[in-house]
Amino acid sequence: MDKKILAVALGALLLSGCASQTETVSEHSSVPVTTTDMQPASTEHSSEPEEATDETRQVTAQAAETAESADASGEGASGVSSEYSSEEEVLQSTQPVPEVTTAAPESTIASATTVQTDAPEPVNVVIPEVRVPLSPGTSTAENDKVRVDYSNSADGYISVRWNETGKRVKLRITSGGSTYDHDVPTGGVTEYYPLSCGSGSYTVQIYEQTDGDRYAKVLEQEFTAEIRSETSPFLYPNRYVAFSQNSACVEKAAQLCAGRSGTIEKTAAIFGWVTDNVSYDRELASTVKSGYVPDPDSVLKKKTGICYDYASLMAAMLRSQGIPSRLVVGYAKESIYHAWNEVWTEQTGWITPELLLSRNGYNIVDATFYAGSADKAKIADYISDSGNYSALYYY
Repeated sequence: MDKKILAVALGALLLSGCASQTETVSEHSSVPVTTTDMQPASTEHSSEPEEATDETRQVTAQAAETAESADASGEGASGVSSEYSSEEEVLQSTQPVPEVTTAAPESTIASATTVQTDAPEPVNVVIPEVRVPLSPGTSTAENDKVRVDYSNSADGYISVRWNETGKRVKLRITSGGSTYDHDVPTGGVTEYYPLSCGSGSYTVQIYEQTDGDRYAKVLEQEFTAEIRSETSPFLYPNRYVAFSQNSACVEKAAQLCAGRSGTIEKTAAIFGWVTDNVSYDRELASTVKSGYVPDPDSVLKKKTGICYDYASLMAAMLRSQGIPSRLVVGYAKESIYHAWNEVWTEQTGWITPELLLSRNGYNIVDATFYAGSADKAKIADYISDSGNYSALYYY
């Protein structure tokens, strides 16, 4: 077999980057709001679960909102076909056409000893002080089983602590017609959740498992949040973007951003490292279970993950550098359940030679698709076209 043809075939196999249709379905069940016994969050109005006998509530599964319809022509503005059924098809469509090149004559190859450069100046790595969510207890709703602390709702988050063990517990946050459902850890662990809908009235409900997929409401609290800014919820760690002062991903981000200034330079450094070093985990994508929660430090160590892991690691590293970053769950065209980031910047600029952050505000940054594509220019066009993405949930 011709060596060039073999190389192209191997490259397409190794760099396909995302799961098949079966893997996409598995990942659909892995996002935090989608569980087998709790209806997924929806951007549409979600009614309260019906009362069941013995004063329990049956929380039923609800189909996730579909993505925006494709262009009538079947082609996105980026020129990448929108007729996709999986993440893998997006990446396969961006494999480059091989070019025929001629090797340079040996006489043009410079000897390694002919060029000398000075050693680079050492860069001082400073790990910044990261934001730490707190539960001061000044505004709470609680009983013997659970405590909800919304004292710091102005910073865009609440905390929940369930004191008992043995049964599953769910948190439901509703605001402005949007509903977010979350698993809650048990055994006295305090966990933090973002107020993703911005300023306004919120209702928080806690449900305890009674039998199978039946849950009883054990607490409900209403409050009004006046959030300091639209970026505040996306600067703090939470259940899905976990990091602390001692996290390995915080240290790595500090190393990558040492000597760099501004949002564009730092985002470029982090995005470049993640897309160069983290590969797609097809085995995890095909076996992932409902309720899967990403761990940025684990992804950093393994250097593999699904799209949810890419987005969580990116968000943790960027937030640790003071750059607001949303972990977004939704659909990429065409109806591909997916996770990506939106990065807030008041600057514009290139974070790779092909990918431009062109908006003042939130810009789409998709590390999964970019890392897995061999044709960076084509996939950058796809990522830059916001019409290829339909967001459902922000974390």
